[in-house]
Amino acid sequence: AQVVFKGFFLLAVQTSRVTMATPAELKAVEALVAKLQNDPTLIYSPELSFFKEFILSWGAKVPSKPAPSEDKPSGTSGPQRVDPPEEKKVEEESEEEPEEPEEPEEEDPERLEKDPEPYPEKGPSGETELSDEQMDKQGELKQAAAEALEDGDLQKALDKFTEAIKIGNVSAMMYAKRAEILLKLKRPAASIADCTAALEINPDSGKAYKIRGKAHRKLGNWEDAHKDLAQGQQLDFDDDLVDVQKFVDQRFKKIEERRVRQRLRDEKRKAKELKKRKEEAKRAYEEAKRAESSGGGFPGGFPGMPGMGGMGGMGGMGGMPGMPGGIDPSVLQGLMSDPELLQAFSNPKMAAAMQDIMSNPGNIGKYQNDPEIMGLMQKVMGKFGGMGGMGGMGGDMPSAGESSGPTVEECNADEVD
Repeated sequence: AQVVFKGFFLLAVQTSRVTMATPAELKAVEALVAKLQNDPTLIYSPELSFFKEFILSWGAKVPSKPAPSEDKPSGTSGPQRVDPPEEKKVEEESEEEPEEPEEPEEEDPERLEKDPEPYPEKGPSGETELSDEQMDKQGELKQAAAEALEDGDLQKALDKFTEAIKIGNVSAMMYAKRAEILLKLKRPAASIADCTAALEINPDSGKAYKIRGKAHRKLGNWEDAHKDLAQGQQLDFDDDLVDVQKFVDQRFKKIEERRVRQRLRDEKRKAKELKKRKEEAKRAYEEAKRAESSGGGFPGGFPGMPGMGGMGGMGGMGGMPGMPGGIDPSVLQGLMSDPELLQAFSNPKMAAAMQDIMSNPGNIGKYQNDPEIMGLMQKVMGKFGGMGGMGGMGGDMPSAGESSGPTVEECNADEVD
């Protein structure tokens, strides 16, 4: 079953109009016939499915398929194909750690809801030269705001500071003082906006950093609060903020620990995925190498040529173990080592045409005006004619202008008759 490259032989004979095979080829066919005569059940071997179909297409009959016997082992004489055992795909048990649930935040009695806009109006952008009258007016408003603070009238203090700011030429300290009033009025978002404006004027304003850090703490923005308080204490240390900073640092530490655990989980998952991809690539490479070493250069069989992928030892179309001496293995190796042929056979159009011609060599007439397909056929037959493996099979390959079978017009004429 392994010794005859029957499919290509028949195709070559039909398409090349060969009337006489070489003695070695005839011996190979005789050897196959002798085996079938000795054991007719061989015709049901998967390797000879193409040959059985070929015989049936000529109207011949084949012996009935024998019933399976439990007493006798299903063995046949002669060398048999031994398929390598399939590697069991071991599915890795999922060791993914479950996502860490969000820890409910501890109750914080000092937590405030974010206050909506609009926030208090800011002063004119840029430095402006104030008149003496404007400067006096601004000074009076700041003094009124300070007095309102001493009286505990926070809203009046806010209004006076806002009037002073609207005059212009606002300092970072003015914004920081109004931010402090806004925080006392439980408007942390507006306080943050004023602190940010102060830091745009003076990036080293420790007071602005500290007030903004406390405002973030009121909103539960622990990471921002941690950064601002640390920067503010570095610029201008305040003993009154030590307890607040300690509380914020504890909350931030929990966030950072959770972030580290998540990062480690992500890295572990990525490492697993990388390992899995490497193993799959290695397995695919080993399978390809095994197919190449056992059958040749075209794993999975010759495209578009059904029934030939299962012939013992034929992983591809080259390097067939057990091939008779009349066929030069270099012919098959040459086919599979030709990049142009490999590329052509991977083309669905070319593969379909090859399958059509393989099922009926006379169908080559349908492609006589297709230079791509005819060129492929000429190249394939040229390999046989020029490499000595199946001598005499490439010389009469029909060109693009002639056909070895009936043309479409001739077929149509036959149907009319």
